[in-house]
Amino acid sequence: MLLRHYMTLLYWFRKNTRARERPGTIQCRVTVDKAEYNFSTGVYVQKDDWDAARQAVRGRTDEVKVANQRLTQLATGLREAFNILEREGSYITPEKVVVRFQAPQRRTASLLEVVGRYLTARTAQVESAQITAATREADGVRLARLEAWLTDTNNLQMRPAEMSIRRAEQLLEHLRSDGKSQNYALKVLDAVGAALKWAVRHELLDRNPMEGFSAKKEPPKPAVFLTPADLVKLWYYDFEAAGLRKAADMFLFQCFTGLSWQDATNFRASEHVVPQPSGGLLIRIARQKTGTVTMIPFFAPAIELLARYGGERLPMPSNEYQNRALKQIGYLCGFSQHLTTHVGRKTAGMVLLQDGVPMTIVSAVLGHRSVSITQSTYASVLPDTVHSELSKVYGLEVLGMSQQRKPFLREFTERLLAA
Repeated sequence: MLLRHYMTLLYWFRKNTRARERPGTIQCRVTVDKAEYNFSTGVYVQKDDWDAARQAVRGRTDEVKVANQRLTQLATGLREAFNILEREGSYITPEKVVVRFQAPQRRTASLLEVVGRYLTARTAQVESAQITAATREADGVRLARLEAWLTDTNNLQMRPAEMSIRRAEQLLEHLRSDGKSQNYALKVLDAVGAALKWAVRHELLDRNPMEGFSAKKEPPKPAVFLTPADLVKLWYYDFEAAGLRKAADMFLFQCFTGLSWQDATNFRASEHVVPQPSGGLLIRIARQKTGTVTMIPFFAPAIELLARYGGERLPMPSNEYQNRALKQIGYLCGFSQHLTTHVGRKTAGMVLLQDGVPMTIVSAVLGHRSVSITQSTYASVLPDTVHSELSKVYGLEVLGMSQQRKPFLREFTERLLAA
């Protein structure tokens, strides 16, 4: 007599433990004779959008329809796998059901399905602290470019093995024609290549069809930063709109700390400002992008800017609003540079370099993963900095210089007092 088994399926919401404001994952719990097995479905939703009673995502958008269709197909496939195992008369566990369901799909999955599984694995790496949430988010954004290209070319069912070097070149051309830079397009292709390598390691693919693909990167663009005179003008400019004054102050805080928009948003004085035994203050904060802990000198202008807003945290607007506001601010102030939140970080690096801080220390303050990133960023201004530092050792006459450049902060302070 065949042994009868009983299986139930339950979808449940698992919150994002590292960033609760971000979407969580819908997990599937397979229960066979009271034994349970949970795995991720690869469906991401906000908690309020999950209807546990209906076992479905709320809403009527195309994304919601795709997510619910995926859950329905998953449930159907698991039940079919369970029925096959029952007919075979084998002892059934929830793990066996999942393995049997996945087995016929391993070599027939589309490129997008493989990418979806790769991103699910990357999410698990975030939860186990192997990568940062920002890295996972960047993966998702870049691989969404792949999906957009496959949609535009009517190739949504493309198999992973079809993503050849020629296809990679076509994706590169598509991204360039869409206005993306060469270096950004190559980051997208790096993400696709990483997904294919993952597929090979997990036996979803025999070999990486993109192996051997290469393309030249663009040389780094000259660093865009503001001068002490620019910062003084921005400090005193009388904006009619209060929102622009606030956006200017947030940008100035970045210029004197080097914090990215996200890190400035996360900044709390009570948590991140550290008094030093010798006097003075440091900002000690882990960069959200890389997880690198940075130690930043808390200069007087930054302290004053923070005090204007209560002394604990900054009222940072959204990154989109801040960049729109900076565009208006740059126009009103007559700056030739196109201002963005990232220009604030670049300016902070110049503050330190022009004041004679070694490149290795500047790299550590900015939280770069390696000093080579800092060197490439400031390559266009590095000769001037070297020349200035050598003049302190050998004198102006030996180097043929008429005057020595003032340290950035001193020049800023002098101009501020004279304005």
